[in-house]
Amino acid sequence: MDIGIKERRKYRDISWLMPSVDVESILEKLDCKIAYVAGKEVRTFCPDHHLFVGREPSDPHCTINKETGETFCFTEGRGSNLVWVVCRLLECPPKEAVKFLTGLDADISVASLDIARRRHSRRRRRYDPEREEGGPVVKGLAGIARDVANRYMSDRAYQFFIHPPGKQPTNIRKETVDKYKVFERTWGMYADRVIIPFYLKADLVGFCAIDILGKTEWVEKHPLKSEDEYRKSRNPFGFQSGEYLFGYDGCEKGCALLIIVEGPREVMKLTQEGFPNAVAIMGSYMSDKHHELVTEIAPRRIALMFDGDDAGRTTTERVAAKLGRVFGECTQSCYLPEGKDPKNLERSDFWGLLKR
Repeated sequence: MDIGIKERRKYRDISWLMPSVDVESILEKLDCKIAYVAGKEVRTFCPDHHLFVGREPSDPHCTINKETGETFCFTEGRGSNLVWVVCRLLECPPKEAVKFLTGLDADISVASLDIARRRHSRRRRRYDPEREEGGPVVKGLAGIARDVANRYMSDRAYQFFIHPPGKQPTNIRKETVDKYKVFERTWGMYADRVIIPFYLKADLVGFCAIDILGKTEWVEKHPLKSEDEYRKSRNPFGFQSGEYLFGYDGCEKGCALLIIVEGPREVMKLTQEGFPNAVAIMGSYMSDKHHELVTEIAPRRIALMFDGDDAGRTTTERVAAKLGRVFGECTQSCYLPEGKDPKNLERSDFWGLLKR
């Protein structure tokens, strides 16, 4: 379902549509049991719960606002609105979902909904994360591939991406963010997160989702969740970041200098400042697959730039020891000042570290 940016914006706020929607009647058509109705809020079983968690809901932990059309499943900790719920259930575009909600489309019936439900059920049974022919299946990758073609990022998401509250600014320009096909997800499981796609040899292999709310606002928006459940960065089920190097495709084979960092934003910052050959190991551990991919790049010199704290220095020593077995003295350890990391630095700072 290919949905353009303008269309996504149009259906993000559907309060204009709700006066024409009988929510209780729609839920009945969707075969969704209602627990109770209190004022403008309908408490019900989540209509599309099975699409995200692979099973039917067991409790009426989903609310629907009859004035705004917003939905929120407290069990899953995610929300969207009635248009997107119908789109997912019936696999139809927003215009068709609107027709269904307003009763203008007689062709969409309970029978077609049952067919859609059975189709999704068959997909779940076929889902095997350990299948041999294609390796682990990355859940949600097809949807991300579609969204990449119609990228959207609000000003709020961009500002949070380059300058998280309470932290030093990254000063990553908008064109750099666009170059790496970063976009914002406003609905579903990864709502209120920035999606960073991962590519390996031109194939989309996975993604990470970075929260743009912050822990305090996230807890307020998910009242049934605790602070311990908050995750700043999330990877989809089936995606093994230890199998890939972020930025690998942008590196020149046999390059004079390869810079290895911890995360995607550091890679973006380095390429923006004139260091095109940079990769991220997505954490503090360099796997054997990471080592193999670095060997494929075959740089003449390697520089390690991890965070300027105790954990960063420990990571630097560990990775240097592993790379040293193959690259020997061609590996340089760059120790950043306390409290700094590569995405906070500028071009002159990078050159200063490399010349030490």
